[in-house]
Amino acid sequence: MDVIFYDRAESPIGQLWAARTSRGLCSVTHDVSQDQFLNSLRIVFQGELRRKREPFEELFTRFEAYFNGRPVSFLNLPFDLRGTDFQKAVWQSVAKIPYGSVLSYKDVAAKAGYPNAYRAAGSAVGKNRLLIVVPCHRVIKSDGSLGGFGGRPEVKRFLLKLEGLKRF
Repeated sequence: MDVIFYDRAESPIGQLWAARTSRGLCSVTHDVSQDQFLNSLRIVFQGELRRKREPFEELFTRFEAYFNGRPVSFLNLPFDLRGTDFQKAVWQSVAKIPYGSVLSYKDVAAKAGYPNAYRAAGSAVGKNRLLIVVPCHRVIKSDGSLGGFGGRPEVKRFLLKLEGLKRF
């Protein structure tokens, strides 16, 4: 049985909760209570939940830089992505969208190797468990409108504007 470490950090969009297994970062979310966060971890991951700050120092340092408007990459952090092969391909494509850029759901589907599966790609993006780290806020509709977001639309707008995309 794996130990799942978790902790939280304050941010301009509210509390960020993060969790990691021995394989890597498995969840980053916001706007939930500690109980809601822990219950979501219990549903997906098997293991003992243990709050500890040290496994998240690098992540939280990067978040601080990110929220101060500095371009930050999370690609070299280890991830523990759990989902179908298709979902993982979509999440890996989203993880590679550069800071300050956006792609459409159709573009993400194509980059994941499934050019005609843009609706399914949208569904996979909506199931992303790694807010900001796998930057689903950088995925928009083909017509240039925001599209969906696991958080509130105003959070998506805030993150895009933070990255210099003023049109949102």
